[in-house]
Amino acid sequence: MEKLFLDELREIYGAETRQTVVLPLLKKAATCLQLQNMLANHLGTTREQISRLEEVFRMLGKDPGTSQSEAVLGIIRKAETVIETSEKGSATRDAGLVAAVQKLKHYEISSYGSLAQWCRTLGYDDILDLLEETLLEEKEAEDLLTTLAENYIDTAL
Repeated sequence: MEKLFLDELREIYGAETRQTVVLPLLKKAATCLQLQNMLANHLGTTREQISRLEEVFRMLGKDPGTSQSEAVLGIIRKAETVIETSEKGSATRDAGLVAAVQKLKHYEISSYGSLAQWCRTLGYDDILDLLEETLLEEKEAEDLLTTLAENYIDTAL
């Protein structure tokens, strides 16, 4: 169980660090000001989440490594395709970007939810608190994306 936990922890760490590169590119491609602001704010949140994960690795006495998630790389490729194939400044592009970022959030929610449960199983109570904080932030980000889509982007299509 501990190996599975550590492997998943490394994978989500790789996903979070990858987003520090991707989120600014998505922000630049977005038209909707509210979406741009959300992506900029979430970049700061992502950096805090990375710091939390690094704290988890310190608590475990482990190195985070350089694991990458094929699922996350696929979602990022899809976002790049949306940017390449949609009209700059269009609500269609923003809708595609929201969908891509929501997919990332769903992946993260699933990962952090599993990690939190495994913390309970393994008795990692201090780590559980850190991961549950991140899980809550990811759920809030996903809710905000839904609100943005419903109120600003999809209505412009």
